[in-house]
Amino acid sequence: MNERPRLAGSARRGGFTLVEMAVVLLILGLLVAGAIGPLETQLEARDRAAALTLLERARDALYGYAVTHGRLPCPDTDGDGRPNPTFDPANKLTATCTGATGFLPWVELGVEGGDPWGNRLTYRLTSPRFAWADADGLCNGNTTGELDLCAQGGVAVHSRGDNPATNGTLEGKFDFTAADDVPAIVLSHGRNGAGATTLGGALRAVPLGTDEQDNANGDARFMLRGYTRGDRECRDAGAETTPLCEFDDLGVWLSPTVLNERLVSAQRLP
Repeated sequence: MNERPRLAGSARRGGFTLVEMAVVLLILGLLVAGAIGPLETQLEARDRAAALTLLERARDALYGYAVTHGRLPCPDTDGDGRPNPTFDPANKLTATCTGATGFLPWVELGVEGGDPWGNRLTYRLTSPRFAWADADGLCNGNTTGELDLCAQGGVAVHSRGDNPATNGTLEGKFDFTAADDVPAIVLSHGRNGAGATTLGGALRAVPLGTDEQDNANGDARFMLRGYTRGDRECRDAGAETTPLCEFDDLGVWLSPTVLNERLVSAQRLP
């Protein structure tokens, strides 16, 4: 029986050639790479929103604590979620905080103590004035060390933006004071965790940019500005020719006027 000869290419081979497989893998790689960017951005936005909600709850808890106790708690300096030292109502000196900067005393406040990235929240209190309840009903807080209507906070919050003194020149890096005489501030060190301590007590990497260093050096000056990814050639300074360094910290602070108003309304202060 005679077989008809096959012409080259007249019958399709089974499977893919190496070239075809390479093309398919290339296309899949491009699709996956294109999807990862938006997904990562969405996850970052979700975590930052969750962190802000957590910080706002912490701020509300601090206001509530002040109304209930007539003072603010000391920072947690040993990681157990409680103020240090433990306050003895019979001895005002036990409210002399072990440190002005530490962790949020989350157990004492009944809130979460860690951010979405597994790091403890930083808490800075003007010490010792705002940890001592008013005892004499007089406006003399700055001299006697008690929380009253004359006690001024010692925390300064800075940000960056346009300088109104430059007559309409649009800027983005000018360092300005966003709030002064702040009684307390609560901070998350963001996704990069630079300067933070984990919930397990491990120290994270030291911040590279000076703006994030402001939030990790333990002093009373803090920087809260817009999120930036950073660049190899960056500088956290006013020069507009270089980009700002990486910054993803988030924070909230207690307003001195709101704190006083709530303490007066609760009849904690005269």
